Amino acid sequence: MSHTMNAIVDVQSADYHNNIYHRYTTLRDQHPVYFDANRNIWMITRYDDVRGLLRHPEGTLNAETGHSYIPSLATTDGELHNTIRKEIIPEFSRGVVEKLTPLVNSIVDELFADLPATGEIDIYKKVILRLPQLFMTRFLGFPESQADQWYEIGEILMGTDPDSNEQATPEVALKVLDDFAAMIEQVLEQKRSEPGDDHLSWLVGREAEGALTPEETRIFANCLGFAGVDTTINLLGNGTGLLARFPEQRRKLITQPTLLDGAIEEVLRVEPPVQGLPRRLTQDLELHGTVVPSGSEISLVFAAANHDPSHYPKPEQFDIERSNKDQLGLGFGLHKCIGQHIARLEARAYFTKLLERYPDYEIIESRWRLSHWARGYAALKIRA
Repeated sequence: MSHTMNAIVDVQSADYHNNIYHRYTTLRDQHPVYFDANRNIWMITRYDDVRGLLRHPEGTLNAETGHSYIPSLATTDGELHNTIRKEIIPEFSRGVVEKLTPLVNSIVDELFADLPATGEIDIYKKVILRLPQLFMTRFLGFPESQADQWYEIGEILMGTDPDSNEQATPEVALKVLDDFAAMIEQVLEQKRSEPGDDHLSWLVGREAEGALTPEETRIFANCLGFAGVDTTINLLGNGTGLLARFPEQRRKLITQPTLLDGAIEEVLRVEPPVQGLPRRLTQDLELHGTVVPSGSEISLVFAAANHDPSHYPKPEQFDIERSNKDQLGLGFGLHKCIGQHIARLEARAYFTKLLERYPDYEIIESRWRLSHWARGYAALKIRA
């Protein structure tokens, strides 16, 4: 494979992340089944292919991929995955989650109360990072004393800041993840002897009733601990960037607040917080004349699929009134994101308050993180 082919994808380069959707266009048009030799993974980028593999996951496994170093819902399959989802999904239905609105609103009010009316504001550090962190800490019943260690782990998982000298090596990441798994285990142990009125206590309660095994409890707690924070941070940040880049859409949203739900879906389509997820093939996969051998790792690139012009006309246009309910930003099918209603709830509260307080904000500093799976800012500052 020539060097130029390899240069299409380089997840360690800032230039790649600054031009990621151009790169996806090249992949979709010229290499719809692309082998990224640096990561030893095949990237699938067309909408119909990605959705098809999500709809019919036979022949693919979520376990034993580059994401499986810590057991969570996204890395489980079969019976185990079904049991956990069956027990958990009712707790995360839209109706149940909406009861959390007052908690989310109070955190949003608390964070914005500390901000000046005008001037330069580090919206990323002051609000975007903090809202999902504080919400999940309180919702899960995580000890505030350990929360900072947890947040730090999220930072490492999301990727690295190109301006920082610290490049998280896989070894460092694994050590951090082990520490996190141990911390979750310790908190669950604490809840078993002293339950509170929180979600982790509810989980160990279901375990005590025999509905979940300790392994299942741990897997789900890990899932919430990781996915519940990082992806929502990216959703809030990415939406803040898009509303600034498309001021006419922002004005439309300010004058017609009922368009907010559609606007959040469009953020998930245009800048999905999770760009794609890996699967391991258990049989050969033939697509577009390429045979990907059984045992290979593939990446279903949701973000590239969401920008496929054969599915979404003018895909680069951020259009809050677009019909976009079938965007793949939260996955699809069996592995559709279980916390999707929580993410939307936080996004609704945040964007409502942001536009109310700073309707004409502009972005004065922004940098994308370098990440092999996430799309999010390492820095985002606004002038109000």
